[in-house]
Amino acid sequence: MKTIEDEYKEMCKNYWGLPMPEDSSFDVELVGNVIFKLQRGKAADWFNLSAEHLLFCHPIISVLLSKLFCLITTTRYNPVGFKFS
Repeated sequence: MKTIEDEYKEMCKNYWGLPMPEDSSFDVELVGNVIFKLQRGKAADWFNLSAEHLLFCHPIISVLLSKLFCLITTTRYNPVGFKFS
């Protein structure tokens, strides 16, 4: 006979968090538009990255950042470095 705790643990094995609403996803176009609208000539951040680094890097950065942000929102994990700025 299973206890309530055993049933809870078994149900949690396949749980991946709340479903993301369709309008709150980070698609490549959204990330690309935000990068394009960044203001140039501003001071660098904690890791010496400036807007120019994102504006003039390879275009695949929009794909990678959108995947990263979707993964962060899906897993609800806040990376340690995100608190600096």
